[in-house]
Amino acid sequence: MKNKLRVTDLITIDEVENWKAEDCITIKAGTGTGKSYFIKNTLYDVAKRQNKRILMLIHRSNCIEQFINEITRDKKHDVIDIKTYQKLEYKELNTYINDLSEYQYICCDEFHYFMGDASFSKTTDMSLNLILNQTFATKIFMSATGDKMKTFINKVKNIKTIDYELPINFEFINDLLFFNTDDTFEILIEDAIKRNEKSIFFIQSAKKAYKLFKKYEDYCLFNCSKNNKTYYKYIDKDKIKNMLINEKFEELILITTTCMDAGVNLIDVDLRHIICEVEDTGTLIQCIGRKRIQNEYDNINVYLKIINNNSLGGKETQLKKKIHMAEFLKTHTVKEFITKFPRQYDYSNIVYDDIVLENNKGTKKINELMYYKTEEDLCEIQIIKEFGKYGYCEYLKNLFGVEFYSVIEEQNKTNELKEYLDSIIGKKLYKDEQKELIEKIDLKVNRRLQKSYDKLNDGLKMINLNYMILPKKSNNNRYWIVERFEI
Repeated sequence: MKNKLRVTDLITIDEVENWKAEDCITIKAGTGTGKSYFIKNTLYDVAKRQNKRILMLIHRSNCIEQFINEITRDKKHDVIDIKTYQKLEYKELNTYINDLSEYQYICCDEFHYFMGDASFSKTTDMSLNLILNQTFATKIFMSATGDKMKTFINKVKNIKTIDYELPINFEFINDLLFFNTDDTFEILIEDAIKRNEKSIFFIQSAKKAYKLFKKYEDYCLFNCSKNNKTYYKYIDKDKIKNMLINEKFEELILITTTCMDAGVNLIDVDLRHIICEVEDTGTLIQCIGRKRIQNEYDNINVYLKIINNNSLGGKETQLKKKIHMAEFLKTHTVKEFITKFPRQYDYSNIVYDDIVLENNKGTKKINELMYYKTEEDLCEIQIIKEFGKYGYCEYLKNLFGVEFYSVIEEQNKTNELKEYLDSIIGKKLYKDEQKELIEKIDLKVNRRLQKSYDKLNDGLKMINLNYMILPKKSNNNRYWIVERFEI
């Protein structure tokens, strides 16, 4: 494995000492490149020497536990405090005092949180605005997937940033595979058990994740967010704690929600497969990044659930509805808005009620972050749809920079077809046998089943099967023969 540049190679002590209090710093670097290490060492050393303090903001409870363990172990808590974004938001929402004046460096770890969680959280903009308003502190925003947030800060908030970037690649992906149905989860689990290969399953629904866990409980570890009152009680808290401390799980399979999508390190060369059912591409990349690659042989197979074009179309419709009221408010007065939508509530929470401090009167405002996130999602859907039938697969193939991908169900279908073709090589296929072969190949153009041998040969060629159907004639009897050829 090539020696990777690390954040400490990119940002020296001299660089840090030149930062000013009003500066906004962004650090884009892949997982395992030492973003947290930079805070705990380089920035810590500068702050300690300057008698300054660091506030580290984290958004997932699993990350907090792991980070607190490291800070305590290394005795760095004299300079570094750790809080959650959600705690800041709770105080802002309930008009408590959020005094951050004791901190001269405010570090936003995995700052894609502001936009990633904005798809469902109505308060991420509150912590962001609070942080950006701290003119006495240098703000540091770190993430492997923070491009959209950086653009939001630059273009919507009109704040210039000092940017540092390390190139990100996905050379550690051995195979990129896609699947269509939930049934494939069980197939992949059973395959992992059969092969005795460690795997992580990231499932969006805690209910679905727990159901899978219960079916294969003898081989699995289950994890979900503390905020999930229904399923968190089923977590083995000691095992999760040990996983965070040891950066490794002992079970064969970990089934988790996206509560582990960021910050958590897993160092285990035996971890071979990562399976994701995650719609947001930024979150998807974060999930894959939980495994820390150790050497050139430490590769993974990535399996992703497909979002087909019909589902994308439905999602597009919902997103347009989500910003409908906000779009009207952007170009009209509050009075015109209330007249247009009398006694209506914006269930997307993008339009919200607020108080104008100058005159203590109520007004309507737009959550800029949620609005921007929705627009970005709509833009991404348009790009995906332009790739055609397998748009989602093609889009992610390009995003990861891999050359090939497979669709598991199609691959299984191809394998079954290959077995069938092997079984009929050299046999004379008359009308009934030809009909069976046509149905097995199942080649359709404009929804019409193709029946001619030349079209069927084209279909076999498209799926890279080295078989050919040859027309034959004997005593005025016409038949086909299937032959295999070497590539």
